Amino acid sequence: MLTLALLALPLPGIPSLGPGAELRVTTPDLRIVFLAARVTEQGIVARTARPLAPGQPVAVVVRVGRRVEVFPGRAGEGDLVLFLPQGRASFLRTLKEVYGLSWPEEVPLGPHPPDRRRP
Repeated sequence: MLTLALLALPLPGIPSLGPGAELRVTTPDLRIVFLAARVTEQGIVARTARPLAPGQPVAVVVRVGRRVEVFPGRAGEGDLVLFLPQGRASFLRTLKEVYGLSWPEEVPLGPHPPDRRRP
């Protein structure tokens, strides 16, 4: 039961994710950006998407105004596991349950499906 409660805790230092907030998923050294998105009035709009391998270490960078926070994590099957001071958290559940945001379905958080256009 305690583990489930941790999955819905706010990200430390990020009380809200309003329009203009930016989300990036990068390598732990911040050199390669896998996913970049911005929060708009309509929700999250992804601007960049590169495949993530399950188990790959990542950093989730959140910028709200001038405040920037970086959270370590690992790619899972269609989600990211964040390693927060209060425990492990699901990136998707945290967005939905804490911040009221849904990740766009057309932008996978994991391996991209095979390209069906190729023979």
